[in-house]
Amino acid sequence: MPTELQQLVAELPGGAVIRAGRMGLELAPGIEPEHWRHLVTQLARLAHSAVGARQTVTAWLGDALAYAETSYRGRIVTCAYEAGLEPGTLRNAKMVCCRIPVSCRHDGLTWSHHCEVGLAFDDRTEIERWLAMAEKENLSTRELRRRIRADIASRVEDPGTSADSVSIDAFQMLRELRSICRALDQRRAVWRRWSPATARLALQELEPLADFIDHLRTRALSGASSRPRDIQAN
Repeated sequence: MPTELQQLVAELPGGAVIRAGRMGLELAPGIEPEHWRHLVTQLARLAHSAVGARQTVTAWLGDALAYAETSYRGRIVTCAYEAGLEPGTLRNAKMVCCRIPVSCRHDGLTWSHHCEVGLAFDDRTEIERWLAMAEKENLSTRELRRRIRADIASRVEDPGTSADSVSIDAFQMLRELRSICRALDQRRAVWRRWSPATARLALQELEPLADFIDHLRTRALSGASSRPRDIQAN
């Protein structure tokens, strides 16, 4: 009797996928946009029905979104809804797949291990070092996360940016964010009654905020200095 993974692989559309494994998808070059959209729709359907291999299909979706990095705008919320996943889960999957190609993933680890490393680091050498360590020492995802955070906490921040200017900008933004949070809290009874259609529309409108939160989460984990980038709505 075929395994769940084998059954999922058998349901992938032909022509777009070169190789499918537990850790990801290797896609054919030059996939036409309509074929790519069909692949993403099929992957979302598989994710919605997958049981034991749900993480695998999440990785597959990440690879599909990473493949069309400049063409997927507007698809993450819809895709997440179709797959029964949180939009943030797919954003993270896409980031991990961009940073860790299929050829660099370790079959001896879980997708969760790759997410811990891929969300914390963007340097390929650093990523490989942590993945190799996790596999060699048979680390659980919890222990891997603990070690990564301890390592990051021990690093010294880059002093290149003026602390005064950063603190002023941060104070102004934090004040605005607190105001937004208060407004959401005060109107909690309203947005909790929204229909599914209104909720989906709100998610689309909040894409820049979701990107902002994802960046902060990665920044808080990595502690690495990076130049500010404009946040664009998907």
